[in-house]
Amino acid sequence: MRNLIFMTVLSLNVLVVAAQKTVKDVLAEIPESIVPYINAGQREEISKFTGGNDTIKVKNELNGFTTVSVEGDGFARIELNGSASVQMKLLTQNDTAQVICVVKTMETPVPESIVDFYSVDWVPVDFEFGLPESDGADALLAEFTQRPDTMTEARFEYLRRCIEPVMVKVSVEPGKDVLTYSLSVPFASKDEAGDINAIIKQKSYKWTGDSFKIY
Repeated sequence: MRNLIFMTVLSLNVLVVAAQKTVKDVLAEIPESIVPYINAGQREEISKFTGGNDTIKVKNELNGFTTVSVEGDGFARIELNGSASVQMKLLTQNDTAQVICVVKTMETPVPESIVDFYSVDWVPVDFEFGLPESDGADALLAEFTQRPDTMTEARFEYLRRCIEPVMVKVSVEPGKDVLTYSLSVPFASKDEAGDINAIIKQKSYKWTGDSFKIY
């Protein structure tokens, strides 16, 4: 019942818009908390893309460069610097409303992603929409590892213990409204890294119009 009430309020008060927005529209108003070191003038420059598939590089306030790539009306990838990126996907809810899915990824020491949701005017949405929650290392290992039939239980448990720290990387498939989750492989020898990859169970979740389902 709580979820039903939340979704109703969300649809009526936050996500309903007079016209469908594009990713370029929401990029023009993106908060500095999501893309730091980019001022209002630089955000305006980013929003002036000439086509649905375009890339622009702007000098940020740290005297480095931030690169923004747009694909169609609903997806953008922002390379903040060499170790951090943002993927942004506009999702249509119930045919008319929209929600922004933002995936922030830090690449060091190993890739780790955080998924957040916002209304099209950048009001945070505290809802998971069916995606897995980070309930600690043990829960993530249980969710995203699987023992191959050819591997002993002892070897499997040893390799699971080698996944330290336990971090999840999330990637977005723009044209399919799909998010793919996978554990990051820690630093290890070539042989052990290969065996760790063999036990990692990648999972994809597809947007259905109101939530994500296993794809």
